[in-house]
Amino acid sequence: MGTNQNRDDDIKLPEIADECRRFLASFQSTLLGTVDTDGRPDVSYAPVVNMDQAFYLLVSELSAHTGNMRRQGSAALLFIEDERDAAQIYARRRLSFSCHAQACDRDGETWKRLIPLFRDQFGPVVDTLVNLQDFFLFHLIPEHGRWVTGFGKAFRFKGIRFEDAEHLGPDQVKPRS
Repeated sequence: MGTNQNRDDDIKLPEIADECRRFLASFQSTLLGTVDTDGRPDVSYAPVVNMDQAFYLLVSELSAHTGNMRRQGSAALLFIEDERDAAQIYARRRLSFSCHAQACDRDGETWKRLIPLFRDQFGPVVDTLVNLQDFFLFHLIPEHGRWVTGFGKAFRFKGIRFEDAEHLGPDQVKPRS
């Protein structure tokens, strides 16, 4: 879209990034979608740290999502409004990301920098988890995403900076065959 505002006067594209950042700040965990090597989907959740234009997850290899991310190198994240807070169950506010996922080396700088943040955010349980050899720190880099705030109020964007935000409307829906 070449303008800073779409056809609806109440949807201003430059404000999308700020809305998304405020929404993200209210979450300590994310719903996590992965795919196994046979193409079967798995959905789970994990505590999350949002930092440096990326997301970080500290997860156990005993969980299907960990093996899926290690093998496939990708994951989807969903942050969704609580049902109790939604004005309409079909129109819950939600923010989703398709991400590149990579495990961080336990001896690397990312591990050393992020584990204290996990400890600060989630408490002393993190000390126990990092001493278990089946726990991995994943670095997830958002490639693109969607922000939905209600009926007719859906947007797609690139990355976690919410670049090139574009309103999704009937013109973007493919006709059913």
